[in-house]
Amino acid sequence: MFLIDLLNIVFPVFFIILIGFIVGRYLGVNPKPVSDLCIYVFSPALFFYSVTTSSLNFSDLGKIALFGVSLFVLFAVLMNLISFFFKWGPSYKNAMMLASAFPNAGNYGLPILMFAFGETGVTIGIIFAVIQSLLMNSAGIYYASRNEETGFSQAFSNIFKMPAFVAILLAIFLKLAAIQVPSALSNPIELLGNAAIPALLTLLGINLSNINVKSAMSFITMATTFKLIVYPAIAFLIIGFFYPLDSLWAKVLILSSATPTAATTTLLATKFELKSEYVSSAMFVSTVASLATISFLLFMI
Repeated sequence: MFLIDLLNIVFPVFFIILIGFIVGRYLGVNPKPVSDLCIYVFSPALFFYSVTTSSLNFSDLGKIALFGVSLFVLFAVLMNLISFFFKWGPSYKNAMMLASAFPNAGNYGLPILMFAFGETGVTIGIIFAVIQSLLMNSAGIYYASRNEETGFSQAFSNIFKMPAFVAILLAIFLKLAAIQVPSALSNPIELLGNAAIPALLTLLGINLSNINVKSAMSFITMATTFKLIVYPAIAFLIIGFFYPLDSLWAKVLILSSATPTAATTTLLATKFELKSEYVSSAMFVSTVASLATISFLLFMI
């Protein structure tokens, strides 16, 4: 029963990716304009609407934020050590971070939490998803734009040039201040936000149509292993510092951390020309492989 529900979540993702693959392979569509539309219009609208209309419980925000940031920092330190050992260049290391450090805790994770833990689990998951969105639109932008030619200050400044980061901060402020967005403004933002996920997945398919699988196999294997095994393993090791291991909070946060690579990584990799075919392939493979890893994790917890 669970496998059927999981397939119902994942199959639409694969179907839209397939459409993008066909468009990219046979129509030769340039992914850059699609990427720009997502970055400057669809994604900011999605993040803003999701936060302003969600049932966020801000009394729990601090603890979950500390867990999310701690998990990310520890993983980043590990990746730096591995990068030093294997002598990866900046672009390769940052592409690996982009492909393995940002879980798809929102549109993939929340339906799974609803199935496994009900509304209570989703409420916790939404907070974690918002934290991941902030990390993606800050640290993710930094990693995507940092390469051999781009220095620290320029990569850092890119964070504040991306409207999604500003949209999330503004939405959190409005939520904290209990300011309701008027329907005349909220409705068109919702419509624009609804286009984000299909556009992102179509972009992923377009990028996949241009990849040489053999040349990317090593990257894809490592990124998938890091995302689906190493990342949640670190989450498991540190969750006890925040919540009891047998608590609903711990189970939700570990499961959310174990979700595959977020689709937004493809968007950022395309925007900043950071091995977008590699990152897209890693996102696709991690999503396929998560059918097994998520099922196993749910059985264990």
